Amino acid sequence: FIKMFGCILILASCAGMGMYFSGELRRRIQDLKELRRIITLLRGDIRYANSPLPEAVQALSVRHDGRYKSFLKMVAEKLNKFEGISFADIWKESADKGLENISLNKKDITGLLQFGENMGYLDKEMQLNTIDLYLSQIEEEIKELSKGVKEKTYMYNTLGILGGIFLTVIML
Repeated sequence: FIKMFGCILILASCAGMGMYFSGELRRRIQDLKELRRIITLLRGDIRYANSPLPEAVQALSVRHDGRYKSFLKMVAEKLNKFEGISFADIWKESADKGLENISLNKKDITGLLQFGENMGYLDKEMQLNTIDLYLSQIEEEIKELSKGVKEKTYMYNTLGILGGIFLTVIML
């Protein structure tokens, strides 16, 4: 009886791991889409409202409700303190603290950090060009991930179940 219970637990945990990884892939795509929406709103504030970068980030942190809210709020609060810290440093520090529950991988976070480094010291036109470049990178990443998400999700789920069956057979 104990062996059967152990086998059921192994099978369930392996299947759960497969579902976790497939869910993580979907969450990554959702997080990238939300990031694209945020950066698009930032571009609109800078281009059409003629807001300087600190004001645009402040306005964005107030009206955005999502997984990036704490990150945007940290950036806005530190920019409003006027402590003489560069925008790139504020962006990096806020990203380190405010993006714990985001499903981005290292490549995505590195791109986000580079975006913050390039935004802080440029004039309006260069900021808009930087935003456009970053948006195209995000769009390409979303397109690449979305193309294979169905197959990868199926693969993760199947590998989880098959791994559980394999371990169960070995244990018996």
